[in-house]
Amino acid sequence: MMARPVANSALMLCTLMALAACGGGDSAGSTNEPVQIGATPTPSPTPTPSPTPTPPASTAPAQTATGQMVLGVQTHFSQGWGLDSLDKSDDIGTRLLRDEMPWSFGEETKGAIAFTDATAQKLDSTCDRGFQLILTQIPTHDAYDGGSFAYTPEAQSAFAKYVKAVADRWGDCIVAFEIGNEINGGNQLSFPSGYDPDETVVALMKAVHDAVKPSHPGIALLGGSTNMIGTGFQKNLFDAGMLKYVDGVAVHPYSRHADGLPLELAKLRSTIESYGSDAEIWATEFGHDTPDFAEAAAQTLKSVTLMSAADVDVAVWYALLEEQWYPNFGLYSGGTKRPIAHTIDFAQRSLLTRGRAEQVDVGDDMVFAYRFGTDATVVWGAPQTLSVSGATAVYDYKGQALSSSTSVEISPRPVVIMGDIAIRTGSSGMVADTVMQYGRDAWQYFARNADGAYDELGYRSRWYDSLFMSDWDGTLALKATGGVPARTGADPMRVVWRYTAPKAMQVTAMSCFAKSSNGDGIDVSISRNGSVSTSEIVSSGERTLRTDLSLSEGDRVEFIVGPNQTYGGDDFSFRGRIYLQGQAGSVACP
Repeated sequence: MMARPVANSALMLCTLMALAACGGGDSAGSTNEPVQIGATPTPSPTPTPSPTPTPPASTAPAQTATGQMVLGVQTHFSQGWGLDSLDKSDDIGTRLLRDEMPWSFGEETKGAIAFTDATAQKLDSTCDRGFQLILTQIPTHDAYDGGSFAYTPEAQSAFAKYVKAVADRWGDCIVAFEIGNEINGGNQLSFPSGYDPDETVVALMKAVHDAVKPSHPGIALLGGSTNMIGTGFQKNLFDAGMLKYVDGVAVHPYSRHADGLPLELAKLRSTIESYGSDAEIWATEFGHDTPDFAEAAAQTLKSVTLMSAADVDVAVWYALLEEQWYPNFGLYSGGTKRPIAHTIDFAQRSLLTRGRAEQVDVGDDMVFAYRFGTDATVVWGAPQTLSVSGATAVYDYKGQALSSSTSVEISPRPVVIMGDIAIRTGSSGMVADTVMQYGRDAWQYFARNADGAYDELGYRSRWYDSLFMSDWDGTLALKATGGVPARTGADPMRVVWRYTAPKAMQVTAMSCFAKSSNGDGIDVSISRNGSVSTSEIVSSGERTLRTDLSLSEGDRVEFIVGPNQTYGGDDFSFRGRIYLQGQAGSVACP
């Protein structure tokens, strides 16, 4: 964590770390040589395998792990949730809650602030039990600016006064205020003529900063709250001066797969630093929307690991309880604890307490390993058996013990190996994967025009996300799990994933494409050195392509997607894999 003189948020987070404790790079290929992962570990309890354990947390003092990421969870006391939520949060070792004390709840009559409603009483109880809060404060009130996002000086001053009153009321229980929620969405920043949206938001942040920080320097102010990681949107706020008035930038990185996080977070971090700022990054909402709760749990452990490695300070799972309009997100469904809850519990108690994750090189660019502290390593990748020495225990992504600590089976779903270990990678039939290796050296990305010319894509930020785009056409885009081609069949601009063979081999290239029924479909193909091996039109649903190829060193395998005949409705999901012939597995759409 990079401390800022303007705030003492690190002190608040240190408290959270103590509470939680109580309750590098790719290579060209596998060398099959053992790789030492950790140094001699600091003393901590040795996890003992059992049928259904939760490994104990490291006993290292919290102050030795400054900079570690803190996990929180979303509650909705302001929407009527009961205090039994606190017991469930306790059960998964989470002491940081994100909620809200709405402006209209505490200022029912214009100009008169009083905290007497049920939400205030629940926040009292939450703080009395030792939990801490991120409060999302939405700057809208029917008595000011017609209920719009506060834009006049009068409304902004009244809102800032209210936020200070909340800070005065709950004091050190509040870790941070998130000002606004997903303000890059909908029509929130539609102001009358004469009010520039970015300057208006920054004026509001300044008003809150000037009202709150003198008397409450330990409460972090979070600005730029975006749905997804909206670096392109936030850059406009940075240009207008927002970073002078905030301690952190709030993002909500929802996804089906976690693999795109490193690039997006690095883009946001570099953008912040380009303004001479060390503002923190807080993922105040994140989640994985799939009814496959085991897959969601596996992606959650990857997200936590990748966010920790990317220097995210706080990450908040949305949400603690299942909601009817978001049925896949709840850590609990009624009284049932879902697999994701076990993952959050495991990560909170047994990984994050050890310090921040760091990527380690195990000599195989299809094996991804991240070490927490000196004695906990999260590993995933192409299916294979790792030979491990020095392991004290091995756990799956839910924290359940696995039977062997010397021969460890890995897959795209992560496992956790405890101990000061050395790893020897095995062999796998999977040579490459477009999702797990997104943005890594194994793949190059291009636009290809009707004449067959290529434009290598650049990584760029937009309103909601960052992705690979072309100088030739602003419509064409490529992301971790799909993309969109451009133009029409008369002048197509196609999206291309390219893999260059590092050696001669016989392979099976497989891909899964999926799209809605909008438009007339997409044309998809797999080629070798520009010669199409198999192709199809995908108009709706999912379709798998497969072809066997004989490759020499330097040969190019390309997965190519075009617009078919007409423009529009061409967004698609995609995953490509390359296997050694005779060892081909499957490929599913992301």
